[in-house]
Amino acid sequence: MIGAYAAVGFASSTGSKVIWSTNPVTIKFTATTGSSSGSATDFFKCAPPVTNVVLLTSVSSTKIKLTVAPTSQATCGPSYDGETLTAMCQTMNAAQCRGTYTGTVTVHRSSPYGNTIPPSLTVNIVVN
Repeated sequence: MIGAYAAVGFASSTGSKVIWSTNPVTIKFTATTGSSSGSATDFFKCAPPVTNVVLLTSVSSTKIKLTVAPTSQATCGPSYDGETLTAMCQTMNAAQCRGTYTGTVTVHRSSPYGNTIPPSLTVNIVVN
């Protein structure tokens, strides 16, 4: 029976999960000439805690760029860390950005090529 408990303890220490304070997050902004962007803040932690994590973004269209700051953390958990998410229009004509898009923020161990720690954050981007 001791072996079973040891196996469970080992599995939980290597199977971290990300806990987002809000998931999904919505960013809304108006497409205007000049600076068309919007931001939101979310908080996350890992359970059990993990060291050296990197956050990567992706978005459903090349019209929109999604960034996160900071892009890395020395520790993830046990406390929540704040992240600023910014979505911005990438076209010459801001009106071309109008629409609804979906972005994702994923947390990786150690480097952008490290294992993904689930779940990812879904970012709904609404451009009016």
